[in-house]
Amino acid sequence: MYHVQTSLFYDLQELVRNLSLLRKYYYLFQALDLSMLPDRNYGIGRTGHSQHAILRAFIIKHLERIKSIPQLIEYLEAVPPLLELCGFTLGEMPDESQFYRFVADTKNSTLKDIHHSLNQRLIGQGCVTLDEFIIDSKPVMAATKENNLKNPNRNTTNKDKTPRRNPAATLSCYSCQMINGKKENMLFFWGHRTHVIISKEGIALVEVTLPNNITDQQAAFILLRELKRRYKLKKGFLFLGDKAYDVRDLYACIAEQMKGNPYIPINPRNQKDDKMFGPHGCLLCDSGLEMKSAGRWHEGNRERIKFRCPLKTSKKVATEYDHTCPAHHPSFSTGNCYGCTKYLDITDDARARVPRDSKEFKDTFKDRESVEQYFARLGDREVEQTTHYSLKTVRNQMTIAHLTASLIGVAAAIFLKQPEKMRCYRTFAQPPQQRMTG
Repeated sequence: MYHVQTSLFYDLQELVRNLSLLRKYYYLFQALDLSMLPDRNYGIGRTGHSQHAILRAFIIKHLERIKSIPQLIEYLEAVPPLLELCGFTLGEMPDESQFYRFVADTKNSTLKDIHHSLNQRLIGQGCVTLDEFIIDSKPVMAATKENNLKNPNRNTTNKDKTPRRNPAATLSCYSCQMINGKKENMLFFWGHRTHVIISKEGIALVEVTLPNNITDQQAAFILLRELKRRYKLKKGFLFLGDKAYDVRDLYACIAEQMKGNPYIPINPRNQKDDKMFGPHGCLLCDSGLEMKSAGRWHEGNRERIKFRCPLKTSKKVATEYDHTCPAHHPSFSTGNCYGCTKYLDITDDARARVPRDSKEFKDTFKDRESVEQYFARLGDREVEQTTHYSLKTVRNQMTIAHLTASLIGVAAAIFLKQPEKMRCYRTFAQPPQQRMTG
């Protein structure tokens, strides 16, 4: 059980009852089970400072939007009751190097275990369900001058020239404008991305922070494997993602291996133009002539019918057009002169069976807004930038951020019996009279 020390100069319990800031962190730290994290070094060498207290301090850093560790220490020393709630002793605050060491050396798997233990408590109390999952990602900007828009020499073109202090950072697009169907005014950044799968209640179930050159689809497979390992999934669950996850292998993984229902819109980049057919059911070439079937082709789990130039497959048609392609297709008279080819996808797979035109799909897909709201609550400062350099440190920073969101859910729903306040990170612990007057 989590205990707090008392001071001779003030009544800490009385302050917790009357001050919303202290009341909030009192319940958060009561809900935090740190049995999986060793508190001190009890082996060879110095015992050191409390690792539990340092983690609690990082939770405060995240929720109070404190940018750096020196500012965090200054903030805690200015509020002695909050310092005591963390578990520090007045006058014996650890040096900032101890905080950096914690976030750099702590195993990410340990922080994930703490995170998932919080989620299991929410699931056990029925506050979180496992029948609908939503996936998305957000950028995490690296701490480098290459991300400074005022730097006239910032590198936004050469992806092989990595920032000197951020070797794991990679170059990716941050934002752009669509003008006449084309991407314009593209803004690039160096850094990473944090990927997450949340429940429909807005609680992060699994998360991972990866370099930018790992695609959303690759990250989805990593998260799905961890989701299956950590939780008992229900058959027929819904999986919502935007068009960035429109990949056949991902559909097959969700529908065939995990027995779920993917609800993903079509990515226009993965969709060919509408095909035109002739009187015999074959595709038309660019000249408007009906092509000839050239057999079926299998590529992995994809099946297509191939059609070939009618002038190359029929002497009668070739003679009628004087052995000249009306559309002047380059493959007709260059190279091996094989003629043009087209394919018709006839694959009957999970991607083709998604009911995108149904009212159920459209109504359900609105739930995807929950993940946008989740990232908004997570905080711009944590999600859009970081002051750390190594990928391991950034990964721990982001896991603490996701862990904190679940911790708020446990404190609100289980300790305060207010499940409707699970996502209210500012007001979940306010006394009823304060919430009414506020």
